[in-house]
Amino acid sequence: MIKGFDKALESGTQAGAELVPLGEAWPAQSGAEVCSSDARRKNASGLSAALVRARDFYPGGKAAAWVLFLCTLAASGRARAADYYVSPGGNDANPGTAANPWRSLSKVNAAGLAPGDNVLFEGGQRFEGNLVLDERVRANPQRPITLGSFDHGRAVIDAGLGTGILIRNIGGVIIRDLIVIGDDASKNQGFGVMALNERGAAKLDFIRIENVEVSGFRWSGIYVGGAPTLLPGFNALPGSRFGFRNVEIAHATVHDNLYCGIFVSGPWNRVPGGYANEDVTIRDCVVHDNLGDPTYKKHHSGNGILVDDTDGGLIERSAAYHNGGANGSKGGPVGIWADNSNRITIQFSESYANHTGGKKDGAGFDLDGGVSNSVLQYNYSHDNDGPGFLTWNYVYAVHPLVHNVIRYNLSENDGRQHHCGGIEVGTGGQAVQHIEVYNNTVLITKNGQIVPSAVWVTGSGDNQDIHFRNNLLMTDGEAPLVEIDKNQTGVSLQGNAYSTQGERFLVLYAGTEYHDVATWRAQSGQEILNGKAVGVFVDSHLSPIGMSEVLAGSGRLPPLRNYHLLPGSPLIDAGLDLRAEFGIDVGRHDVSGMPIPQGRAFDIGAIEAPGEMERRGAASQGKRPETRANPTNGRR
Repeated sequence: MIKGFDKALESGTQAGAELVPLGEAWPAQSGAEVCSSDARRKNASGLSAALVRARDFYPGGKAAAWVLFLCTLAASGRARAADYYVSPGGNDANPGTAANPWRSLSKVNAAGLAPGDNVLFEGGQRFEGNLVLDERVRANPQRPITLGSFDHGRAVIDAGLGTGILIRNIGGVIIRDLIVIGDDASKNQGFGVMALNERGAAKLDFIRIENVEVSGFRWSGIYVGGAPTLLPGFNALPGSRFGFRNVEIAHATVHDNLYCGIFVSGPWNRVPGGYANEDVTIRDCVVHDNLGDPTYKKHHSGNGILVDDTDGGLIERSAAYHNGGANGSKGGPVGIWADNSNRITIQFSESYANHTGGKKDGAGFDLDGGVSNSVLQYNYSHDNDGPGFLTWNYVYAVHPLVHNVIRYNLSENDGRQHHCGGIEVGTGGQAVQHIEVYNNTVLITKNGQIVPSAVWVTGSGDNQDIHFRNNLLMTDGEAPLVEIDKNQTGVSLQGNAYSTQGERFLVLYAGTEYHDVATWRAQSGQEILNGKAVGVFVDSHLSPIGMSEVLAGSGRLPPLRNYHLLPGSPLIDAGLDLRAEFGIDVGRHDVSGMPIPQGRAFDIGAIEAPGEMERRGAASQGKRPETRANPTNGRR
């Protein structure tokens, strides 16, 4: 049985009506009513339903609750989801059918949609205004409401100076196949697509944003979460803490916004208390030319993709480029990053030519303040103003920055505009702890007066348990291969390969400059494992490097042609067995999808050289071996 029936009838499946076991008798005095077959027939023909007393049909009332509920849905016209159509040639007095569509966004806003309803806008047509779904609709994560397009192409939502599509205080919504535009990001004051849990007492469930293009908004092209209190003018209601769970953003192109392309966040709180969002996936997205807001000086702006305040997240097969550069704050933007989050994986993505308006950040990828138990893997960063791969803890980070992994990534000529590391670990607050950096390939070169380092560990605190192993670090001889600040005592380097293309060896370690591995090893204790010397300064013998290949839109990284180990490379089978030595699960493949290891041991760097069986297969097809689901351990 259902208690609170009137509330359930008014508010649908989110009313929180209480189910009573069917074995209990329906109270005779309840006056409950059910639909007769006559009433159902009349409802089907559009007439008002006749109601009869439940006790007339079911003496004792057993099972009457279910009959009541189902029949009431039928009587209310909501037993079956509806498709509503919107066209510039329609009329808001119409029923919204394909033959007689509605005309305006305001009609949709007032429609009182029900679970499973679809609202479809005519493809190729423009609809001016602001689309809002809020508590007036009866949303249900199991039967989501869908906003999309029909006929040819995608419909355009022209939001002018406001927010294009606002999903407010409800879950259970799909937004797909739409173009959302604002009236110039420098004038607009809203978001493109915004799913906002304003009340924030609990996480709302199920948001899908698919195949949309969003541009021209001041804040973010796409925003999902609780009240975004990092932004000026946004304040959380008392007790508001949460955003959404079960979120997926896919196949979105987001460009020419100011603050951020895609942003997931919630109310900022200095006191740890869980995370605002949970289980967020962003895949197959392209974000570019989100330049930053020169008038917003409190925080960073001009980000590509930022996942903040989230427990459990995945960003994959996405690209971020030409973001940032116009930001007005000291702290700069990043192409793809996470902040104040737990269990985040960023993989198979490319981030390049991202900029900063200042002397900080402008990085390709970043696990920033308060990120824990997270992974940066199988990514490609190049030609960014700042670091390729950054791990940085800031002063007011709510959570510790701890237990993160950076593996099988490629950084090429990052650090174009300020001193940084191709891979950089540092802190301005609490010390960074337990970071595993292995099997990455870094090429860094001097850029005019800017001299970055391949690896840099820095900060106000003494970072602990920072391990660099099996990495291939390359410079032009002008940029340091490694730079470890004086106060950094918790860093170890083991089994790395260093190459300068025939130029001098250069390491800056604890204030001393070293020009050969042996002296550095003897005086620092680095590149030693179990009492034996490891780590080599060699000609890496690779296919062409420094070509600035652009892969955006290719959907995966295997097309990368550079940085492959050629036959006879001293890096083949030269890597440490991290699983055997340190109990590290290194994964199943390299940055290009090659199963690892291919031979007697692991290779050094991000790209594993193919074994004999892989080479034979590739030769027969005239290409590099394709990605396999499972590793093979055949000898070369």
